Amino acid sequence: MAEGKYFLVQLGRASGLSPYLTLSEVAYHCGLHPELIERLVTIGLVDYVEGNVGGEILFPADVIPLLRRIWRLRNHLGVNYAGIGVILELIARIESLENHIRELESSV
Repeated sequence: MAEGKYFLVQLGRASGLSPYLTLSEVAYHCGLHPELIERLVTIGLVDYVEGNVGGEILFPADVIPLLRRIWRLRNHLGVNYAGIGVILELIARIESLENHIRELESSV
């Protein structure tokens, strides 16, 4: 089996621009339909920023990897939306615990 290559990519925005993305920008960067993203917001898997501009909701830039993760879980693994919510909560909890362990190890 061929070994895959992985590259780390850091996304950034030029200074002076808003750190938030519109629904159409998020949809473009994720390759998802805007209505699907609105549905994920409605069921509570994705949060948006309360303040909106011109009636359009805004998202923080870190929503893109989250949406890609949701898409992988749904389409590649066949997990339903309720299961995706549980998985995302568990992943967040694991990351929090790992950070706490690192803090404890560095303080010793």
